[in-house]
Amino acid sequence: MNKIVLSLAVALISVVGLAQKVEFTEYDLSNGLHVILHQENAAPVVTVGVMYQVGAKDEEPGRTGFAHFFEHLLFEGTENIERGEWFNIVAANGGSNNANTTQDRTYYYETFPSNKLELGLWMESERMLHPQIEQIGVDTQNEVVKEEKRQRIDNAPYGAIIYRTGIDKHLFKKHPYGQSVIGSMEDLNAAKLSEFQAFNDKFYNPNNATLVVAGDIDIKDTKKMIEDYFGTIENKAPRNERKMIVEDPITETRYATEYDANIQIPAKIFSYITPKSIDRDAYVLDYISQVLTGGASSRMQKRMVEDEKIAFQVLAFNSANQDYGTYTMGALAKGDTELSKLAKVMDEEIKKLQTTLITEREYQKLQNQFEARYVSSNSRVQGIASSLATYNMLQGDTDRINKELDIYKSVTREDIKRAANQYLKPSQRLELDYLAGQAPDDMADAKDEVQQMKEEMMATGTNKMSDKIFFDYNEASLTANSKKELDKMAQVMKQDPSLMLKAETFTDSRGTDSYNLELSKRRSAAVIGYLIAKGISKDRLEGIGRGEANPVVDCSSGDCTAEQYEQSRRTEFTITKK
Repeated sequence: MNKIVLSLAVALISVVGLAQKVEFTEYDLSNGLHVILHQENAAPVVTVGVMYQVGAKDEEPGRTGFAHFFEHLLFEGTENIERGEWFNIVAANGGSNNANTTQDRTYYYETFPSNKLELGLWMESERMLHPQIEQIGVDTQNEVVKEEKRQRIDNAPYGAIIYRTGIDKHLFKKHPYGQSVIGSMEDLNAAKLSEFQAFNDKFYNPNNATLVVAGDIDIKDTKKMIEDYFGTIENKAPRNERKMIVEDPITETRYATEYDANIQIPAKIFSYITPKSIDRDAYVLDYISQVLTGGASSRMQKRMVEDEKIAFQVLAFNSANQDYGTYTMGALAKGDTELSKLAKVMDEEIKKLQTTLITEREYQKLQNQFEARYVSSNSRVQGIASSLATYNMLQGDTDRINKELDIYKSVTREDIKRAANQYLKPSQRLELDYLAGQAPDDMADAKDEVQQMKEEMMATGTNKMSDKIFFDYNEASLTANSKKELDKMAQVMKQDPSLMLKAETFTDSRGTDSYNLELSKRRSAAVIGYLIAKGISKDRLEGIGRGEANPVVDCSSGDCTAEQYEQSRRTEFTITKK
């Protein structure tokens, strides 16, 4: 019966739009715990949440995945809650609960009928005061996390895009945002019980947490209960004071390829490093994302999926974290569409945003969509609780919950054009080809090919290879097959650090001499840039654009077939030793 009452109450609150100001009270306990209270008596529901200032970016090298692991581990039990009983207690009292982890924080919460507020406070104080961190719990949750990784990433179509494990590592070379939230299973397997206990002592303290209570409460009574349950909890370590790690800006296009054995349709992805969550331009990029792929009438959806039918699906999303944001856009190829074609069209859509203001109709639609989204996100006490804790901990301003809609409303069409020019430059992005199948270095036959390639290249003093790296007509983007060959070449060079490579690219005879020379230089830059992205140092590579010099087939008469023209659009590699 309690569950039915709770569901009806939550539904009632969701109908009542909360576009009006969200009132709250905040203060600190003597042990440093920050408390935020929001009283909303429209329905008998209350959410108790605790956000800890610890995320994936706080982990030590070689021990990744700890923050996410604790999201699971701290449901194991406490001194006063038997192992495995947490969820049963919540359900038996008509409630629901969950937790989630990001790069920046970990958040736990329970939603109960409001007459169970004290139960929620007691349970979260138990989690903070004396969780049971034992080997049996570590072993159990290790298997749970492994299964989660298999289901969400390893065996899930496009899992490395959705959870960014195939993207962020190419964007961030210094900042820990480059490591995934779920972390490494090898790191978790290698960790000792004492390391998990030390992680808890370091981060799960009152001075490193924000407690939020939202819903049908009495402020005075709630303050007393909070003091009773949390006021005497001692800190085992100082507050987590973070040092900002500065990521070098991307100044040349990075190229990368990821493989997914769970898919059949390849995808082309662009991803950029963008402003952090507190920056106003993070909100502008939300608008840009909505213009490009937000709904059936969005620009990329209309053009690429419906009109030109070159994409099966399009995507664009802006994700702003505490230190940096990322903006990602892409498309899944339809039929035989080359990924280079998808890239070309996406670039054209970006160019439109950079050169022409969006229409007034598009702008008004954006304003309406984001106001509705704001109202929806704050229409339940559960959502309000999460927002209050997030704005306080990650943006340093709890009242941003009341400012966010005004920030969105202040964004102009001129802001959208400016931001597109400032952040969506080709030289500032990762270009990712997301391909079906296994990576070449994971395939048995690829190892044989690599060895054969190495033998061919080192058979004589100067070795040229030009039979597998080709370009589409009038394009400077690498094809999927060419990238597979370059992956193997990169593997050879990693095996032998003394190898040096010169890449000479050619065009066919169509086009003027100056145009062909410029095109071949762009092709050379694409080849070299791709190999650099694969970890080959720049000083081992040389790229030269040769234009239409030395054609494989003489097509000056214009009588050549498409296949004969393609033979001249090649890359010749010269491999030498230092």
